[in-house]
Amino acid sequence: MRRFASILAVLATVAATLAFGSTVAPAPSAQAVSGGLWNPGYIISDAMFYDGSALVAADVQSFLQSRVAACDAGYTCLKDYRQATPTIAPTALCPGGYAGSANERASDILAKVGNACNISQKALLVLLEKEQGLVGSRHPSASAYAHATGFGCPDTAPCDPAFAGFFYQVYNAARQFQNYAQHPTSWNYQPGRVNQILYNPNRACGTGSVYIQNKATAGLYIYTPYQPNAAALSNMYGTGDRCSSYGNRNFWRIFSDWFGSPTNSSSLLRTAENATVYLVADDRKYPIPSLAILGSLAPLGTVGFVSQNYLNTLTTMHPVGHSIRSPGGTIYFFDAGIKLPFSSCTQALDYGASCDSTGYVQLSQQQADEFVNGPTLLPVLGTAEGARYYIKNGTKAEILDDASQAAAGIPPGMNVLTEKAVGHLPLVAPIVRDDAFVLTRSTARYSLLSLGQRIPVAAGSEASVGAAARRAGSLWAQSLALLPSPVSTTFTGIARVGSGPVMLLTSAGRYDVTAGGISASATPVAVSQAFADSYPLQGALAPGTFIKAPDNGTVYIVMADDIRPISSWNALLALTSNGDPQILPVPSSLISQLTVGPVALVAGTFVRSPGNATVYLVNGVTDRIAFSSFIYGSEAGFSRLVFSTEDRIAAYPLNPQLMTFGFSCGTDFYVAAGHEMHLVAPELRPLYPFAPAALDQFTCGMMTVGAPAGSFIRSTDGALYQLVGGQKRPIASIARFTELSAGQPWMDVVPQFAAAIPTGPAA
Repeated sequence: MRRFASILAVLATVAATLAFGSTVAPAPSAQAVSGGLWNPGYIISDAMFYDGSALVAADVQSFLQSRVAACDAGYTCLKDYRQATPTIAPTALCPGGYAGSANERASDILAKVGNACNISQKALLVLLEKEQGLVGSRHPSASAYAHATGFGCPDTAPCDPAFAGFFYQVYNAARQFQNYAQHPTSWNYQPGRVNQILYNPNRACGTGSVYIQNKATAGLYIYTPYQPNAAALSNMYGTGDRCSSYGNRNFWRIFSDWFGSPTNSSSLLRTAENATVYLVADDRKYPIPSLAILGSLAPLGTVGFVSQNYLNTLTTMHPVGHSIRSPGGTIYFFDAGIKLPFSSCTQALDYGASCDSTGYVQLSQQQADEFVNGPTLLPVLGTAEGARYYIKNGTKAEILDDASQAAAGIPPGMNVLTEKAVGHLPLVAPIVRDDAFVLTRSTARYSLLSLGQRIPVAAGSEASVGAAARRAGSLWAQSLALLPSPVSTTFTGIARVGSGPVMLLTSAGRYDVTAGGISASATPVAVSQAFADSYPLQGALAPGTFIKAPDNGTVYIVMADDIRPISSWNALLALTSNGDPQILPVPSSLISQLTVGPVALVAGTFVRSPGNATVYLVNGVTDRIAFSSFIYGSEAGFSRLVFSTEDRIAAYPLNPQLMTFGFSCGTDFYVAAGHEMHLVAPELRPLYPFAPAALDQFTCGMMTVGAPAGSFIRSTDGALYQLVGGQKRPIASIARFTELSAGQPWMDVVPQFAAAIPTGPAA
């Protein structure tokens, strides 16, 4: 609802001081607030912020006059400012309504608006100062009055003229703060939870986690949605760095300077000379040993400064631990403004606390009432940061998820506090379960929990194994480090159940790796059958499968012992019988886990190297076939000659059978004639005495198949033959052929084909 306060705050508090003279009377050096006392989750108490009777008009006027004794010539300071005001009927947000007047002083407006909307006049004065420097300015501009509280001035657009003017600025700001308070769950920043709050409009400056404790603090963040960074806090009365913002810091600092602590910090005291902070209860003082415990005591206020003489009048007790006691005798565990009663003294010991008078802090009833009443403490504690712990015997063990908790026999349910609540307890091995992926909290790294061990998921394999979709929960890195883990083993998706076949587990499902040759660097991880079955079976990675990773254009063909990259689209088409190759997308991690063989040559072509005249037929991706004459390959329909390197050719095994006119595809036998392959029926196989060269599935798929071979052949030189018992019998005339064939056709062959069959007697 308002423009970013970083520049305005500098103008209003720092630049104004330099250019216009001091706008805020400096606090005594020993009492000046410091960044170390800043609590981002508790800027001001609800009691102080929503106190519409904090100051009457005379008090406001007196305060304004104390800030500026005299205005510069020609200017109207806030102490002298007057304007006509409208009458506004009571509303749910401002139930007091507003009775307008023809000529009201600023002090009257502030007092009446605060009373109407139940917003502290002190808070409104601080808001005017941190936004436009109006309270302390000796020469305020018309613009400063027009945009006095920054209401209707978004970060990304000019101020809305509908809300311009001092009265409307004050009234609408007060009304809006009540809107925030009465509808706390309708805004981005909400009390009672951890909120991620930017340090600066530049998102590159990052965010910080803030547990907002009350409505007033949430309202300030909604109004000015940034928190000061360390640089802004280290120079509380000046500027920080390029990532600093100042609005909420200045509100807290100005309020503290003008009116004292905005959070009623009378229970937490220190001296200016000594950094030790004490929790003071009646005539006793308990030293606070850590910032974590100090933060947990936020309901008792921010730290105030007193003299050493005063502290010396108090009895020094033991340091504040993790238990407090009310006058009624109930002992509580406390954190983040909440107190939870222990169910027993044994449980107190579990949490590192105590029921002993030397362990707990005795509070007054008023102090105890400052803490929100929580439920009875349970043995399981969740934290706002996302962890879940089982608390026992003074230790904490992270719990992965509900299933792990149930499997360990721990009752369901948990309390939720902050990580600091159990920061004092030593960490022990987490409570987990097998067959689960776990994310290392605050990182993108996953581990697989399998058969009692933790196996890190290899970097780059998280998506391919579906780790995110299957994540059971998150654990801190320190907890994961307490689980047994095999040395130098990572999970890339390669797995095995017992001594069974190797499997590839991917986000798409499970593949049985029956081919492709798992590389030596890819060690299968032992998993349970249930875990393997949780990946739906997609089939086997069998010989002849085409695979490709999405981040690489290379297509591979799976062979028995390796995978082979295919050199070109034409080479791929040559391996596809129908010209429509079906390519299985696989994760790149799979490619890295398989043995990569030589680049696949173009199937069904003749190949030779530039330095060697020997030519071979490339038999799919299986081997190479030698031959003594091109006529054999030509008659089979193979004709293209390509060149390749000697090492790529040598990578293909040599087929033991020389090429002739006979070929086999599985159990089928073919003869080559007329640039086609002709199937020979089993009963006619003895007619063709050719030793077949076995072709692989890809070369067989490329064949042009003609009419089946029969018992008659005709040589291109005109000779006709009948094939009988492995011999060719010459046929003297067409009339004789007609008589013998009974309508059967002949098959045209080259003379070499006919010459390869022994000649018998005339038919």
